[in-house]
Amino acid sequence: MRSRYAAAFALAAAAGTGLHFLYPLLPIPLVALFAPVSESVWEHLKLLYWPFLVAAAALARQERHRLRAWSGFLASLLLQPLVLTAVYYLLHAGFGVDALWVEIGLYYAVLAAGFRAARAIAAGGRAEPGLGLLIVLAAIYGVCLMVFSLAAPALPIFTASP
Repeated sequence: MRSRYAAAFALAAAAGTGLHFLYPLLPIPLVALFAPVSESVWEHLKLLYWPFLVAAAALARQERHRLRAWSGFLASLLLQPLVLTAVYYLLHAGFGVDALWVEIGLYYAVLAAGFRAARAIAAGGRAEPGLGLLIVLAAIYGVCLMVFSLAAPALPIFTASP
């Protein structure tokens, strides 16, 4: 099982890396819904959301307890942006760390932690009763990722960092 999750992480990380460079190659609105259109923190959350969601769908199909697996994946999907933004702003604003390699490393670390957390949450089974709510929250988050690409509020998370 661990090898499936490791392979899914590697493929999701590769897909996220590819998504990062997709919009400059194909600057059309459809691509903007799934790939970052700017260097803002918000836009980079798409690199976690879409590849992780696709990997979750592939992994959950192979699980014996699919609903339990989905509860783990969706809970993790919702936790990842909180961890990424908190650590990013702590490093950037709190400690003045402004290095591209740190940001890239943070992305991969949060994505890897997301797969690990999904397994742990699913194994515990405590999130399964809240699966309906997790589905709704994950859907709202995905819609917000797309909508705010087209009409972003004037808040720091939506503006490209200098």
